[in-house]
Amino acid sequence: MVIRTIANKVGTFEIEMNTISYLQPLSTFNTQEMNQVQKWYKDKMYTLQESTLYLPARDISFQSGQVCYTYDVTGLKSFNALKTMYLEDKLPYYLSLIQLAKEKQGEVLWETENLVIDGEEASVKALVMEHQAFAIENEKSPLSAVKDLIVISLTNLQQVYGRPKRSDFFEQNEEVINFAEMIYLRLDSLDQMASFVQSLFDEIQERKQIEQEELGQELANKKRFSISKLVPVRFLQHNSEKKPEIRTDLPSSQPTKKAKSKKEDNIRFLIGAAAILVVALLLNILLTGANKNAESPEGKPAAHQEEKDVEQVYLEGLLGDTESVMKVLEAKDYDHINKDETELLHQLWIKHGSYEKYLEKDELAVSRLTEYMTKKNLRDELDQLQEILKVSNPHIGFANGVLEREWDQVLANREGIELTEDRKTHIVTAFLQVGDIKAAKTFVSEKASKNDGLMNRIVTAEKKQVEMATLEEKKVNLQKTIDDSKDVGKVTEAKQKMDVVKSELNELKKSNGL
Repeated sequence: MVIRTIANKVGTFEIEMNTISYLQPLSTFNTQEMNQVQKWYKDKMYTLQESTLYLPARDISFQSGQVCYTYDVTGLKSFNALKTMYLEDKLPYYLSLIQLAKEKQGEVLWETENLVIDGEEASVKALVMEHQAFAIENEKSPLSAVKDLIVISLTNLQQVYGRPKRSDFFEQNEEVINFAEMIYLRLDSLDQMASFVQSLFDEIQERKQIEQEELGQELANKKRFSISKLVPVRFLQHNSEKKPEIRTDLPSSQPTKKAKSKKEDNIRFLIGAAAILVVALLLNILLTGANKNAESPEGKPAAHQEEKDVEQVYLEGLLGDTESVMKVLEAKDYDHINKDETELLHQLWIKHGSYEKYLEKDELAVSRLTEYMTKKNLRDELDQLQEILKVSNPHIGFANGVLEREWDQVLANREGIELTEDRKTHIVTAFLQVGDIKAAKTFVSEKASKNDGLMNRIVTAEKKQVEMATLEEKKVNLQKTIDDSKDVGKVTEAKQKMDVVKSELNELKKSNGL
């Protein structure tokens, strides 16, 4: 699987296994000669050969109008691997990151995709960097960029848009929060930051040594060092006496799943996937009722007979007679039926078109009904629902927009709806269809930051947009040569290239990433 992200406004990172590629249109370089690009990059890396803070490209090639830098990152990890470490283990990497920001040799691209970590050296290395043919446009200063990157490594955030919340942190104890606050809010220079982190690192190493001497080598190997009084005294006026409640990123054990009965497996196999939800609910109700009957003392025969009659209806429902099940559930007091029966009744109301009953009982009914109708392409049912409601509803407007591919209508109704995963996908599609890639990226960052699939769609569309712009510019220049040149050879060559450019443009338009 290839992961793509946009960087440096018109560039693209592509990550696949142990290879990271960075692509940017040749038209944005200071020269249009690939030989010159390669030479200037080689000259730049020669001046940095003594530094361990940079990873040289394995290859520089030309691909479809773009310069491609390829990096071999075997044995290295992504910058986001720092998220899995404890703070005490991150400190050497922070010192390396600060040192990289203090370098005067040239600008580096301050993106997590452009940074890798070396576990053996406990250091950070940069990939793409500025050289004579290639300029980097960072939106933030090195100081601000380092602050953001440190906060990203401490939290579940991918971008920093302001002071993070405590719930964003992996380690939510006071010491880590104080550390982040010092880095992000109080330190005003890279030198201050380096001194602070170095002091903290030295203090922790000293405490570890003392603990090892006190407890002995065997105990020290078994027990992880606990960071108490994490922030050095000379940087904070007070320290918390509370020991950090360091938590792991993964639970120590996974909750066990309830084993399925043979009966349930057989029924699921017989009926297929379409009605699994209804069947699962019916089974759960039946099995729960059977367990209660087995545990309870004998009661009145009439009551037992009534329960058996209901169970018989449920069993018939498993065989397809869901309408009888719906009638039995409707006869009960809605406010006193259990959760499974409520959910089952909702599903049956949807299945049998009893929309008015469902709307009366569940405030989320409109949302669930319109999503169901969208998936099933039930346009007439949407109209029927609108007649029942009598007033306009954004869920219906959104659903109609999706079915009719009226993308402006989808976007116009996006604010007033419940944002399910399907609807997030439709909104991204709408933004891409109207050509507003910036709005699509903002939407995913704010509403679906953990959905890599949506961001990959946006990156693909953006990359194709850049490629199309480059080809259109090339097309204009070739046409100018065809119209103005008196050299028959140049005109012939330009016409041949024009055919290739037109072909590439047509292919891009056919597969526009949507």
